[in-house]
This record gives sequence, C-alpha cells and structure tokens, in this order.
Amino acid sequence: MPFIKKSFITEKLLPNVAIEKLINNYVQLKKAGSNYTCCCPFHHEKTPSFSVTPSKQMFYCFGCKEHGNVIDFVMKYKNLGFVEAVEEVAQFAGIEVEYDKSSSHSKDEYDRLKEYYELMDRCASLFSSCLKSAEGQVGYNYFKNNRGLSDETIQKCRLGFAPANPRYFQDAICRNPADEKKLIDLGLLVQGQYGVHAMYRNRVMIPIFDKRGRIISFGGRTMGDDKPKYMNTKETAIYRKRQELFGLYESLLANNNRPQRLVVVEGYMDVISVRQAGCSYAVASLGTATTPEQIQTMFRYTDRIVFCYDGDSAGRNAAWHALQIITPIMQEGKEISFAFLPPEHDPDSLVREKGLDAFVKFLDEAMSYPEFLVLHNSQSFNLQDPNELSIFINNSIKLIAQIPLSAVQMVCIKLLSTPSGISENQLYDMLKANKDSVKENKSEQRIISESFNNDRKAEAGEVLKTPMRKLMAFIVQQPIVVSSVYHEFSLDTFVALCKRMNVNGSSHLEGILQLISENPEITPANFIELTRGTEYEKTVRFLMDAPLNLVTTTGAELPFNDRIDYFAVLLGDVLLKPLKERAQMLKIQLSQGNPNALEEYGVIQRLIRNNQK
Repeated sequence: MPFIKKSFITEKLLPNVAIEKLINNYVQLKKAGSNYTCCCPFHHEKTPSFSVTPSKQMFYCFGCKEHGNVIDFVMKYKNLGFVEAVEEVAQFAGIEVEYDKSSSHSKDEYDRLKEYYELMDRCASLFSSCLKSAEGQVGYNYFKNNRGLSDETIQKCRLGFAPANPRYFQDAICRNPADEKKLIDLGLLVQGQYGVHAMYRNRVMIPIFDKRGRIISFGGRTMGDDKPKYMNTKETAIYRKRQELFGLYESLLANNNRPQRLVVVEGYMDVISVRQAGCSYAVASLGTATTPEQIQTMFRYTDRIVFCYDGDSAGRNAAWHALQIITPIMQEGKEISFAFLPPEHDPDSLVREKGLDAFVKFLDEAMSYPEFLVLHNSQSFNLQDPNELSIFINNSIKLIAQIPLSAVQMVCIKLLSTPSGISENQLYDMLKANKDSVKENKSEQRIISESFNNDRKAEAGEVLKTPMRKLMAFIVQQPIVVSSVYHEFSLDTFVALCKRMNVNGSSHLEGILQLISENPEITPANFIELTRGTEYEKTVRFLMDAPLNLVTTTGAELPFNDRIDYFAVLLGDVLLKPLKERAQMLKIQLSQGNPNALEEYGVIQRLIRNNQK
C-alpha cells in the first residue's frame, strides 16, 4: 500500500532495526564471522545456507536465492502484505508508523478492506457457535459421523453451521445499516424480491482463508441430496476464486512456507480429511477447474505439484484439463505429476478406510507429466486406424510444441515414439517444423535484458558477464563507497559519456546513481525500499546478491580505500570497449584523410593505455 511514508521507512525505520535481532526472533541464528547463518526458513535443507549481513542490513539464501531487507523477511516469513510487514517491523522497533495523509484515498480503501476481513471473521465465529447449538447439532453430526472429523479438526478449521432463519445475520452480526451493506458486498446477504436475506441457510459452513490466514469466503454444503450440493460466495473485493486455493494457508503454515510438494485434490472435505490424517500439503481449487493463476501461486512456494484425482473418466478428464492449463506455463526445475486413485475412492474415503500411508503411496507413485501426456492422448484414439493415428501424432506434437522447456519436450518425444511407431528423429523434425512451436524459454537461452527481467537464479558468470552489470552490482551493494567519491569521480559526467556512446544499461545506471545523489547515506537495505514498485526494482534485486568477492584472503571485507580503487577500475572497464570501437572508427577516418579526427583519436588512445596499466 502506498500510503506509508517512504521517508519514514528509509530514514527512521530501517536505520533503527538490527536485522539480525529481528530475524533471530523467528529462527535461531549463529554467528559466523561478521555475519550470521542458519538453515533457511524458506526451503528444506540440512546444511545452513541462509546468511544475514548486518553491515548491509540484508539476508540472502545461497540455496533458494531468497533475499531482501527486514521488511522482505517479515513479508515472506509471515505471508504478510507490505503495509502489515512495515507495521510489524515498526512494532518490533517500538516506532510509530507515519502514514502519508495526502494519500487518503488509499488509506480509506485499506480501512474498508480491513473492515471486510473483520466482518468475515465475525461471521465465521457466528457459524461456529451455531454448530454447537441445538439447531446446529445436525451439522455437527454430519462432520463427526459422516465425515469422521475430530473435535480438534472442527475447531482448527473453524467449521460451522448456517441456521435456517433468513435474517440471522441481521439479528446477530449487523450493528447498523452499513454492516448489512457490507455483508451484501461480501455475498453473505442477498437482495431478493422479499427483502434482504442470508445466502446460506441450513448448511454446514467451511471458511476459506487467503494465504495470510484471513477469511475471504465461505463454502456451504448441504447435509443431504439437496441441490446445489455446494454453494460458494461470489467474487468480492477480497475474494478472487481464480487466484485462491483452499488449504494453501494451512499448508504454508505447517511447512515454513516451503512445502516439499503440494497435492491438488478436488474438494474441500478431501483437503480437511487428508490434513487430519497427517498430510499437511493438500490444497483444492475453489469451485472451478485449476487455473493458471493458481498454478503460478503454487510454483512460488514449491517445486513439486501432484494433481490427485479419482481414477474414473471424470477424474482423468479433470487431470487432462489441468495438464493443458499447465503446459504453456511450466517452469525450469518444477516437477508436475498426476496421481489416480481407485475408482471407488476419493482422498477422503481412502485415508479413512486405508490410512494415510495408502494415500501417500499413490502420490509417490504418481505418473510424470510426459507419461500422462502421451498415455492419455494415446487412449483417446484407435491407433490401429491410420487416420486416427495421424490425428494422435499431430495433436501430441502440437501440445508438446507449447511446452516452454526443451528437455521436457525431448522426453515427451521419446515416449511418443513407442505408441506412434515413428522414430524420435522424425518426430523431432515434425516438432521443429510445427508452425505453432513456441520459442525456447528465455531461462534456457540465459539472455538477460537491460531491465533484468530474467530469473535471478542465473549463474554468477551470466549475471556479471558485462562490465556495466558488474558496475551496477557494485553500486547497489556498496552505495556508501560510491557516495563518498560521487563528485570526485564526476559520476554525472561519466553517465553522460556512457549515454553518448550508447553503452547498454546507461539509462538504469543513471537512475540508480540519481538515488545515491539524492540520498548520500543510502544503504543496500534502503536501496530496496527506494526502488520497490519502480522500474529499477528488478535490476536492484537481481544484482544485490551478485558475487563480487570483495573480501581479503582471510574472508574479511576489503578495506574501504581498496573498494574505492575497485570501483575506479570498474568505471574504466565500462568505457573500454566503446572507446576502442570509437578509436577504430576514428582510425578509419584518418586513413580517409580526415585530419579533424586526429586529436580525439590521440585522447582516446591515451585513455585506453591508462586503463590497461
């Protein structure tokens, strides 16, 4: 949210928070020289690779590459938004947050959403209390007897019951007409022909949490054969069903935000049942087929996704739909697989009848993405019929062409050769010739544009492969050094020269140096805050952790003056190549009889010689 003063964060908050002390409140840090280390709280590991650097007020994980300042840590560790994270850090520091009063619209919007969340929480409490009432006994019996849920599970999931009275919200929740209007906005009250009444009546209620643990919606289920069996809250200002996953919050909470895998099941009760049995990583889509947004969300937290469906035709069709959705957005290092249960079981019934181990066994033996792609497609055609065989091959090639990862494409081609009877080379030729074939994934080409939009996990040699990138990495990591020689080194003139010589990256260099000019005491942690949400944020975050090796043989940081000398060398390296190119052009002009080029040529040659000394 933009209404917290940026100056408050950079000038008052960050300078007064020791990052090692804050992080030590959440994980146990150990001193390692001038830094602190521990096992990373954001992924599973046995050897510590998470490092906290007090001098920079930054953290960095050499394993999963998570990095940032104290605000980033709190956002990632507690799944908080920016505003809530700033408020929590400020509370830790004992500092009162300063809001930008000129941004009243944003503050009003924030307050409105906060009221929505508080109202949803009150509604959940009402449903829970109704479940314990005489009227709600039927719902309690459904959860206990029909679904086998324990009292502990019912309480932890905040399960409830919606009474039959159409005005129970007005009687128990609404304190004024404004509350009634908010409940209409949230989809819990509806305006009908005979007035305003409750959306859910005589149903068991299942609250839906966002990934920060706030209730954003409800699912209501009948306890018999009434239709519709499930009812879901409409989309609202706080609920976008394409972007949310039922059970994700609980999965992140149980696995330090980094579950080793996530299993996607079909229903709310499947998630709750397998969680009660001990599976802490189950999620479900919200009344719709799995969406690209949900898949991207899962990719942020885990490298392995298992889609688990019933073994009947409906389950396999749902799995095929998921495969088609995921194909164009597959990512390097992400594993997708498909598990199919026996036709007579869903996850809920399987764990209740045969236990968690039986369920986990199906997940461990899940079919890989390439295997399911080829198998399901082959079972859709009569491969003994030449016409259907050709359609099968053509359809398979078109789908494989959409895969953005060449390695996965090759595995699919290898598997496809068996049922098709076509050699791998012939299939590969068909793939290359396909007009719909997508370009190779940028991460495989390892091309990093000036805006540094590529994956920050690229290897160090690629990150710093140009002098300009190395220079900007030094600037964002050592801003105090740069600030101390800003005028002495005539950096504004240097930028102008880079721009005149069309050096790639000059525009970003200018913007980053401008921040140092305006904030001479800037730190690496402040760099992140000053660029958050700007065109420079990706550049700064990408280069903040680039390995410059500014250390002595003993592992200590280079002395300040040595870092200044290092910076001077980097400045020269940036201009060396364009100077040589300019000298070559002037040399050609001299050979063509242009005496005016002689003086500039001499100056450039001296600059080149001095730089190479």
